[in-house]
Amino acid sequence: MARMKSTSFVSLKFTKTKHLVCRARINGFNASLLVDTGASNSCIHSDLQELFQLKPKGNSFDAAGASEGKMTATMTQKCELHLGRHKLGRHAFVLLDLNHVNQTLRTQGAKPIDGILGADFLMKKKIVIDYGKRKLIL
Repeated sequence: MARMKSTSFVSLKFTKTKHLVCRARINGFNASLLVDTGASNSCIHSDLQELFQLKPKGNSFDAAGASEGKMTATMTQKCELHLGRHKLGRHAFVLLDLNHVNQTLRTQGAKPIDGILGADFLMKKKIVIDYGKRKLIL
């Protein structure tokens, strides 16, 4: 009889703005990541590049977001990523100025975020979001 793999999950928190946020560790440093299925790429606030010891890879490029015009972005080399207590391997992020996102969150009484967990990561790892139980199912 085949042995079933146990389901792992990561708890999510709803913010005051009704966004889903999870706790993570990037290269061993604590991070707060907004879960956004509409974001094509996972990104980290560019001001936090040194904090998370992220190394750029390649040249900067123009990126577009839902609320801003063109923004300058830089890809990072792959780094160690943990969600909750689960080591999920190495993942590259886009360094992006998230000041406009954090300013909006602050004006609505929510805490700022360090980055966004986007569709690139969610699809690659085949993650399911259980909105009712507020969990990422790995």
